[in-house]
Parts: sequence; structure tokens; C-alpha cells
Amino acid sequence: MCSAQDAAPVETSRAMGARQILSADAPAASGALPVPLGASRPTPRWAYGAIAWLERQALFVTALAAVAGVILGRVPTHLNQDGWLALVDGRYVAQHGIPHNDMLAVMTHGARWIDQQWLAQLAIYGLHQLGGLALYSVVYVALTVGALAMAIVAARRLGGSEAHVVWVLPVAAFLYLAASFQIRTQGFAYPLFVGVLWLLAAEIHAPSRRRVYMVFPLLVLWGNLHGSASLGAGLVALYGVTLLVEDLRAGPPWRVRGRGVALMIGAPLCLLATPYGISGLTYYRETLMNPEFKALVTEWRPITSIYLLAVPFFVAAFATVWALGFSRGRARLFEALALLALIAAAISAVRNVTWFALAAIMLLPSTLGTIAAPRPPAPRRHRLNLALVGASAAFLLVSLITVATKPSSWFESGYDARALTQVAAVVHRRPGVHIYADGHFADWLLWHDPSLAGHIAYDSRLELLTSTQLREVADLSEIRAPGARDPLAGYGLLVLETTDAASRLLLDQPRTHAILRGHGVAVATRSGAQ
Repeated sequence: MCSAQDAAPVETSRAMGARQILSADAPAASGALPVPLGASRPTPRWAYGAIAWLERQALFVTALAAVAGVILGRVPTHLNQDGWLALVDGRYVAQHGIPHNDMLAVMTHGARWIDQQWLAQLAIYGLHQLGGLALYSVVYVALTVGALAMAIVAARRLGGSEAHVVWVLPVAAFLYLAASFQIRTQGFAYPLFVGVLWLLAAEIHAPSRRRVYMVFPLLVLWGNLHGSASLGAGLVALYGVTLLVEDLRAGPPWRVRGRGVALMIGAPLCLLATPYGISGLTYYRETLMNPEFKALVTEWRPITSIYLLAVPFFVAAFATVWALGFSRGRARLFEALALLALIAAAISAVRNVTWFALAAIMLLPSTLGTIAAPRPPAPRRHRLNLALVGASAAFLLVSLITVATKPSSWFESGYDARALTQVAAVVHRRPGVHIYADGHFADWLLWHDPSLAGHIAYDSRLELLTSTQLREVADLSEIRAPGARDPLAGYGLLVLETTDAASRLLLDQPRTHAILRGHGVAVATRSGAQ
């Protein structure tokens, strides 16, 4: 046996970390000797740190890269009417400035148009001008998966262990991705939601004097990108309320901090910092408080309308309520109220399940930490972890290159280009014809042929339609009483989705003559109409 004086220092495998994997002759001291001419230079220390970080986060990095690669491969199925609407409106803003009255559709011609999403639409149009549908799609996927990555990082920074994040992630990530795959302006809101909620939660865990006020510029930006900014403002105001409640519990009313009042008042005011000012509130009223949307748009219906989402959602919701109750007051008041409010919002409308899923990923792991301590980590398999990271990175790179080299027709494989030809031919013969195109095709037609502005009945801007018009569109295929007004009167051309039973009924009506029955679309003329 050798003595301690004779023993050479030995690095354990844990201390060696990434250096064992990369190089056996990496410099051990900070002052490396000059490299002789022709010899290989030592690997920089930042590279060791980066690869060690990737190895530690191999599970999350591999999963996120795989998800991004799969979504990229299925981009054509994610590009639908909302994606085309963003392009159409972005082009309008770029060419004509901020809109105030509609000039694109027949039913809403001259109606007041509050284009709350103007900045996101302008950005999307700019992306298309730079790199076509490929760049547009890649940026959307980056925003969507990037927000998920931010939520995971936030969960860890807020005190959640890796094990508890893994417990929450499968169901929550499924809900988030299943409800967010459609390419549209909402993609810009996902990182902002995570950023706002992260700032509020971080203020609870580690209070600071000024950091929380960063939510205000985020809300101003959000308020010009997507209507979900109202949700962000609501969370900030809720945080202000919890501050007031805590102050009132701790002492007399005159010692209430001004921060809570500032957040309560300032958050809603941020929504007014748009080109429309106070008139912008009209947009939120016409969308959030319009009961007719549920008859036309699936994502405005209750979560129970889609069983594939309802089952995992209620599993996650009940688990969240259980965790909050079982924590016996150790969960922070704001975090508990935010999760409960988002559960209620998701129950009322499918579109809100994405926000609950992101919030659950961020906030639940730290709550679970107050209930059950995480198990000791298993021994790490460094080489296997790095191999998984490398394989997932290669898969993502191949997916990016594949999508970047695809022609425009690949992104539109869900649309039959022959419909464009038939519509153009009819409009050429009958320049004044009005076109009834359902929501799936209206903005696609307008994007490819801007001259159709003023010919299309309506498009995806449903908030511009009156309640009566929304009911007419929803009840279009119903049998009408003799002598009742025909809502299709005046429309000489129909462009309808053939997968919809209501559209098939319209095609079978008298005086309707199909000129194209293509892939998922039918184009028909109507005699006796303009």
C-alpha cells in the first residue's frame, strides 16, 4: 500500500466529465504551454463546457430536436387558413399601411377592421419575401419548439428537479404540441407567454426591485402580435392582486406596496399601446365575447368537443389540482391561482389548452418538489447521452435541409392548384362574379390572386362578421323554409371543401354545376347569380 505522500492525484470519473469523452491529453492547468508549429491546438474550455451541458441535458435536447424534426416533416398538414390569412393581411399592411376598413371581402366590405395582429402579419410577410414558405415554416417551428424549451428551462430555474419535469412533460407537451401545430400568428405569442409567466414566478421565488416591470414592454409587443395578449395582461393583473392580498394580510392598508397597484392598472393599459389606441378594445370584445364563434370554429368550443385532447387534459388538470391541494399551502398563491384560471380557460375553449400546458410545465415541477423529494440521479452514461444528442442534431439538420430545398408546391400539397386555374377562368369570363369560398380556401385564393379582393364572400377574419352573418354561415347547409332568403343569392361561383358534409349538400342544390371535383376541393358555378 502506498502512502498519501506517494499517491498521485487521481481524478474521479465524475470530475473528468466531458474531458474524458473528448480528449485524454487536454490541458489540465489554466496556463497551457505554447503550441509548437504544426501541432494541434487544445480544445477551448468553452467547448468542454458546452458539450458537458449538452450531456447533462441530453434527454431534453434529444426530445426537442426530434419533435422539431417531425413537425418540419409534416409542415404541409400544418399550413391552413390562418397561415394564409397572415400572409394576405401582412401583404396588405406592407402595401397600404395599417388597415381601418375592410376592402377584401363582400360580406364585410367597408366594415371597421381592427387588425390587432398587424405586426405578426407584417413579420410573416417579410419572412415569406426573404425565404418563401420554407423560411416562414421553419421560423414558426422554431418559435413553437423554442417556447417549449424555454418552459423547461424556466421549470428548472424555478426550482423544479429534472425528475419532476420529466413527470409533467409527456402529457403537458402533448397537449401543447397538439393544440399549437397550426402555422399562424399565434406562434409569436408562445415565447412571450413563457417570458411573462417566468418573470412573475421568478419574482415570487427571488424578489427584485425592478425585474418584474419587464412584463410591460413584453405586453406592449404582445399586444401588437396576437390577441392572446389579453391573457398575458390578465396574469400580470392577477399577480398584482396577489401582492395586494399579501400586503393586506401582513399589515395595515396604508402600507400596501405600489407595485401591486401598478401591475393591476398597467397591464390592461399595455393593450392600448397599438396604432388603434382605445379602439383596439373592440377587437377583444368581438372575439373573446362572441358566442357565435363556437358554431363555426372548433378551437372556440369546449375541450370536451375533442376527446383526443379532453382525456389527457383532464388527467393533467386533476393531477394539478391534486398537487396544489396536497402541497398544503406550500404552493405559491399566484402560481396556484394562475394554474386554476388556465384550467378553467382551457375547459371553456380548446384554443386555451396550449397556455395551460406551458404553465403546467413551468410551475408544477416546483410544486411537486414540496410533496415528494426527487430520487437520487442514476449513474450517467456520458457516451450514450452524447450519442443521442448527436443523432438528434443530425436528424434535425437533415429535416431543415430537406424542408429548405422543397418547392413551394410541397408546402401547398393540401391544396389542389387546379382550383386556382378554374377560379381564374371563371373570373376572366365573368369579371363581376362573386365567389363563395369556405374558410379553408378564401385566404388561399386571395394570397395567390390579389385581384380577387372584393369578390370573396368572407375570410378567416370572423370578427368582422355580424352575429346575423355568422349564424347564416353556420346554418348555410340547413333546409330553408319555402320563400326564405337564399344566403348564396348573388354568388355565382362556389369553392368548397369536399370533406365537409355541409359542403356536399351545397353542391347538390339546384342550379349548381360542378366544374371541378379535385383533391379535397370542388369548384361549382351557380346559374342565375351574378
